[in-house]
Amino acid sequence: MKTTKIIQILTATTASLFLFANVAAAHSEHDHSEIPLKWKFSKKVEDKIQARGTLQGNGYYVGLSSHEQNTMKHYGIRTGNIFTAQVDGVQAYVKRTSTGIQIMDTGVMDIAQKELLPLRPLNWATPISTGSANHSGHDHSMMPFEWSFGEYTQDRIASRLSSNEVVFVGLTRFEQNLLTDYGVRVGNQFHTVVNGQTTMAERTSGGLKVMGLSNSEVAQMNSSQANM
Repeated sequence: MKTTKIIQILTATTASLFLFANVAAAHSEHDHSEIPLKWKFSKKVEDKIQARGTLQGNGYYVGLSSHEQNTMKHYGIRTGNIFTAQVDGVQAYVKRTSTGIQIMDTGVMDIAQKELLPLRPLNWATPISTGSANHSGHDHSMMPFEWSFGEYTQDRIASRLSSNEVVFVGLTRFEQNLLTDYGVRVGNQFHTVVNGQTTMAERTSGGLKVMGLSNSEVAQMNSSQANM
C-alpha cells in the first residue's frame, strides 16, 4: 500500500515538473522587447481595430487570423514584441500576442522616427495608369509607395537579380496574398527594397517582374525624387 502511494506521489510530481517545464519553455518563446519600427496594418486589420473604437484606450485586444499573424512574423515581429502603429491619426504602442494584438499605450510621440513597414508612402509619386495597356485583371499603374518584402523574400529576389537584367521571381501563395492585403494587384508597378537598394518591380500572375538595380528607369525616378 505504501509502495503504491509512493508511486502515485512520484507520478504526480513528475507530471507537475513536466507541465512546469512546458510552460517555462512556451514563455521563453515570447520576446517582450520593444522593436524600433512603425507597422502599417492592412485595410482589413484597420477595419477590425476601428470596430473596437480605433486605437483610443489601452489594454484591449484585437484578434487576428493566422495569416495576419504570420504577416507580422514574416517581418520579424514575434509574440510579445512591442511596436508602434497608427490608425485614424492615433499613434500607439501595440504588442503582438499569441492570438492577435494588444493596445498598450496611446499618444506615442516618436513614431515618425521609426522605420515604416511593410510600405512607406512616396509623396512625389502618383498612380499613373498606362491607359490602353490595362486589360482585364491587370492594372498597370505605378503605386505611390515603396514596398519592403521580408528578409527571406528579399534574399530570394537578390539571388536572381543582376545589375542589368529584368528577372521574374515566383512568389508563394502567402507572399502573393500579402501584396493583395495591401492593395497591390496584378500589373501594378512599385518601388521595392532589395537588401538595402531600391529597384522597380511589377506584380505578375505568378510573382514579380524585377528590374536590375542599375536600371535607367529606376535611376530616373530616384533622380526625380531627389529633385522634389
